[in-house]
Amino acid sequence: MIKLDKERLYQDLKEKYIRKHKKSEAFFRQAKQRQVRGGSHNLRLNVPFPFYDVRCQGSRVTDVDGNSYVDFWQGHFANVLGHNPKFIREALHDYLQNGEGLVTGFPGQYQIQLAELITQQTGAERIRFTTSGTLASMYSIILSKAFTQRELVLKIKGGWHGAQPYVLKGITSLSGGQELMESAGLSQHIDSSIILTRFNDTDDLEEKFRLYGDRLACLIIEPFVGAGGFIFGHREYIKRARELTHQYGALLIFDEVVSGFRFHAGGLQSVYGINPDLSIFGKAIGGGMPVSAVAGREDVLMLCDSEAPLRSRVKFDGGTFSALPASMYAGTLYLKYLIDYADKIYIQIGQLGNKARNQIEQIFKNQGFNVLCTGLDAEVIPESSLVGVHFLHESADRITSPEQVWDTDKCDTEMREKILRLAMINEGFNIFHGYGGISYAHTDEEIQASLDAIDRIARFFLKFKK
Repeated sequence: MIKLDKERLYQDLKEKYIRKHKKSEAFFRQAKQRQVRGGSHNLRLNVPFPFYDVRCQGSRVTDVDGNSYVDFWQGHFANVLGHNPKFIREALHDYLQNGEGLVTGFPGQYQIQLAELITQQTGAERIRFTTSGTLASMYSIILSKAFTQRELVLKIKGGWHGAQPYVLKGITSLSGGQELMESAGLSQHIDSSIILTRFNDTDDLEEKFRLYGDRLACLIIEPFVGAGGFIFGHREYIKRARELTHQYGALLIFDEVVSGFRFHAGGLQSVYGINPDLSIFGKAIGGGMPVSAVAGREDVLMLCDSEAPLRSRVKFDGGTFSALPASMYAGTLYLKYLIDYADKIYIQIGQLGNKARNQIEQIFKNQGFNVLCTGLDAEVIPESSLVGVHFLHESADRITSPEQVWDTDKCDTEMREKILRLAMINEGFNIFHGYGGISYAHTDEEIQASLDAIDRIARFFLKFKK
């Protein structure tokens, strides 16, 4: 890996950014007076400060200073169709004008329709909605503990399943073999109840089941690891996960918050030919509105029925904004659109993703950088619209585990998450995890323009060689 004077490089990029974002800088100073670090979601507070009051349409966002960007963040990768699709916006306007849409405290017909769409597309027997991926993750684990009457949770090193107690271990603290709880305020009992295993390592998975299998309530796994590096599970690994959970009586939970309806009109479970016991969905299923869901086996989900036996009943009773009418309506319309136009949508965005992935690697390699792109496994799917970029300290053929991504001895996370991101923002492209998510609103011309920008940036970086 070429050694750069990253401090000097960052200062140069920072000065350019500040010059173009004076109004946003003022908003950030004001925000810090009342909000923790100036916001309520740390990922949105990019350095040196975020840009504010964006207007979003399709592939683009425009900030309060008038700067326009092609956006590959796309609402935390939820916006498969791009920002604010016209048909969703107009439908919600009419819905609200009709006195519907906001919180009512009553069930509605679109809750029924969205439930039917998700279960039909995934094969789930039952579903219950909530408001965030974090809550869906938490409820799925509580359900597994209640159903199995066991305590231990097995999760992937580097897997992110939301900020809930049962999974806040071994997410990014992986260098040097660390397997740490990543939040204060949690008991030692929770720490000892979370067992970690290496992603795509069948031998390690088998060893963990040999040691703990009869005490495991569940294995929770992203078939496509999102925050941990955009990595697909190998087919044999996912198959073995299903076999081992069956063998030992643990539940298999698929976290499809990122992957659900991102690669095709359904979950990755159907691509792998695997039926998990429970699945969690979010992001795309809301059509831009807040919603998540736990779906899966009837006998497991019926434990949150108010008439379930008291000893095993789970208080998954919802919340004030659970199944918000506007979310149910938007989600229903959105999924119907994804299903009806699936062949066109997923082929187009996947092919654009493949183009970006292939050319980004070559651009950086032409300038002497060790870069690998993730987001595709041809043994699983032929195209993928999610693109991750990783700067390696030493050459490698592929990245198969989040441990590689977060190991600072192997990957330069600062280059990916801080320096390249700021450089691309200065060029008019808002990226995340090195590049991000391609939507149906993005054009081939915009992808090519982003690649041209990356080529300029790679050459610019060389000016800061040590």
